[in-house]
Amino acid sequence: MELKEVSEDISKDIVSATTTLFETMIMLDLKFNGSALTTETHIKSDVAAMVSFMGKYHGIIGLFCSEKFSLKIASSMMMEEMPDFTTEVIDAVGELANMIAGNVKTKITADYGEMELSIPMILVANDKTEEEENGKLVLANSKLSCFTNEPWLFTNFTTENENFDIGLLLKESVQV
Repeated sequence: MELKEVSEDISKDIVSATTTLFETMIMLDLKFNGSALTTETHIKSDVAAMVSFMGKYHGIIGLFCSEKFSLKIASSMMMEEMPDFTTEVIDAVGELANMIAGNVKTKITADYGEMELSIPMILVANDKTEEEENGKLVLANSKLSCFTNEPWLFTNFTTENENFDIGLLLKESVQV
């Protein structure tokens, strides 16, 4: 099977896994906006949570979102308002990426063989500046830059006026 077809199959599994998790655990209405392969090698995000996998295919499933959205995720998962970006928020975003990757792994194992997942790696922008908005200090200009030589397949979602992406970076493993 061509790598592009495998990517498209896995993207469908990402949509299914993400939708199910948001309906059952996050309790936020989710709208799927489509998937697209990007040749952009410079990805900007406030927060990126990535889980790598190995097997017949290897790569990364990554959650890319704003800091504001990561607070919504954590608040919903913990069932309490999380107004500040803390280690609990980082853990929640990492756990969501891990659950998405785990659900995708379960779905694709039958078609592509057993895969091993890494622990989640969470990257957070550190070039934050504070600006005042409506009398409150808010973070601005906090973009994490990720660079890669390979194209990502991005699956975009919207919930509560926030966009986020689940990215897939995929390569076929070399058989020795």
